[in-house]
Amino acid sequence: MSPIPEVQKERATVGIVKVNDKKMRQGSVDKAVKDAVGLLGGIGAFVKNGQIVAIKPNQTLFKLDTDGSTTSPRMVISLIKMCKDAGAKEVWVVESAGHAQSTRRVMSITGMATAIKDMGAFMIYLDEVSHTVVDFGEDAPVRYMPVAEALERVDVFIDCPKAKTHFVDPISGACKNWVGLMPMSFRLHTQKDVDPYYQGNAELLKRYRPALTVFDGMVAGEGQGPGSNDAFWWGYIIASDDPVAADVTVTKLFSLDWQHIRMAKEAEKMGVGIYDLARTDIKGVPLAEATVQVKPADPGVHRYPCNVIVGSGSGGIIEGTLGHWKTIADAWLKAGLWDLFTSKGTPTFMFGEAEDPLFEKHLREGPYIVLDDSAKDKYKYDPRVKFVPGNPVPQSYMQHEMVESLGFGSLYEPGLRMYEMATTMRGKLTGEAGKPAQASTLLKSLAATAAVAAAAVPVISYLGAHREEVEIEEEEEITPSL
Repeated sequence: MSPIPEVQKERATVGIVKVNDKKMRQGSVDKAVKDAVGLLGGIGAFVKNGQIVAIKPNQTLFKLDTDGSTTSPRMVISLIKMCKDAGAKEVWVVESAGHAQSTRRVMSITGMATAIKDMGAFMIYLDEVSHTVVDFGEDAPVRYMPVAEALERVDVFIDCPKAKTHFVDPISGACKNWVGLMPMSFRLHTQKDVDPYYQGNAELLKRYRPALTVFDGMVAGEGQGPGSNDAFWWGYIIASDDPVAADVTVTKLFSLDWQHIRMAKEAEKMGVGIYDLARTDIKGVPLAEATVQVKPADPGVHRYPCNVIVGSGSGGIIEGTLGHWKTIADAWLKAGLWDLFTSKGTPTFMFGEAEDPLFEKHLREGPYIVLDDSAKDKYKYDPRVKFVPGNPVPQSYMQHEMVESLGFGSLYEPGLRMYEMATTMRGKLTGEAGKPAQASTLLKSLAATAAVAAAAVPVISYLGAHREEVEIEEEEEITPSL
C-alpha cells in the first residue's frame, strides 16, 4: 500500500460538540462523536467502501480514561461503528504503549482490548509486529526510521488523543499521539539529541497523516501530565480534518500557550497541517463557550522531597532522562509514595554532566542515584552511589533501579501488580469498555480481597489509600455508569 497522500489545504475545520451525559452512556457518546464528525461532512468524507481504517488512541499507560490520561474505549467504539457503517473493509486499533510496557497488557487493563474485541475490530500491538526500515528521503531530517509493516497497508488513519496537559508541550494531543508509531528503542535514540525526536514524529505524521482527528475531551486531564493528570469533567468531543489545527484549538480552549506547541510546530513545517487560528473554521459550540481554565503542568523538578541536581548532556534533557524521571516522580507524588521512599533518608538524584559541591553531605543524607551515561565519571563510578546507565535511561528500567536503590526493591513487583489489578477491577466495576454490566458479587469480592492484600504491603497501602480517594471523587462527579 502506498503512503497516505499529502494533504495541502488553505483552511482547517474543527468541530466542537458538548456531551451533556456525565455518565457517558454509550448512546450519548455515539451521538456526540457522530455529531462532531458530522460538522466536518460526516464519516463518509473520510472513510470509503472497502478501505482499511486504523484508529490510534492514546493508551500509553495502564490508567483509565476517567483518570484523565487515556482515550475512552467508548469513543473508539463509536468510531468503529461509524467506520463499519461507511463500508470499511477492516478496522484496526493500533498502538504502542510507553516505556517497556506491554501494549497488550495496558489495553487489557484500560478496557480498550475488550471494547475492540466486542466490536469485531482488530488490535494491532505495534510492539509485537514486524517492522521495516523506511527511507524518508535524502532531504528528511531523520532519513531512516523503523516502521511497523502493517502501517503501509492502511488507507485511512484516525487520530484519537486524550485532551490532557503535558509538562513539556502545553498538551499531549493529536501530534504527540503519533509518537506511538515510533518503536520505543528508536524513540529513545532520537530523544538524546532532542531535535530528531520532534522531527521524526513530524515525518511519521506526514507519511501516515491522520485524515480525521477526534479528541476525547469528556473526562479531560489537567496538571502533571502525561501520566499523573488530575481528572476533571470537561464534556466535549473535538473533531478536525487537521491534527495541527486540532492541537492548537484544544490548547486554546484549555487557556494555555497555544503558540508554542513544538510537536505541532514541527508537523506544520512539514506541511501536515495549519498552525493558525485565523485559518481555522470553528463549527458547533463556539470557542468562548467551551473554553476552560486548566491547571498547566509544572515543568520544574524541585517540587519533590529530595535533592535534584541537573547538568548538561542527555541526562539533563526534559525530553530524555530527566523527563523520564519526572514522570515517575510525579506519579510517586500523586500516589503518596514519596513518604515511603524518603523514610530511610533524603535521596539525591543527579542527571547528566553536573557538579555537586555538597556531594559528601548528600551522601550522608540518604541514597545517592546518578542517572545517564553523560554524568561525570567521578560521580557515576563512585562506589557509594547507584549509577543507572543509559543514554537516555528509559522509564521502566529507571524505576526498577531507583526503587531497589531506595531500599524497597522487594516491594516493587507485587506493588505494581496489585496497582494494575486494582485499576482493572475499577474499570470493570465502572464499565470502562462500554459494556452494560452490573458490579457482580464476584468482582466486589475480588476488589475486597485486593484491598486486604494491599494492607499487607507498604507500597500497596499507599496506592490503595490514594486510589480510594480517587474512587470516591469519581463516584460523586464523573464515574460512568451503564
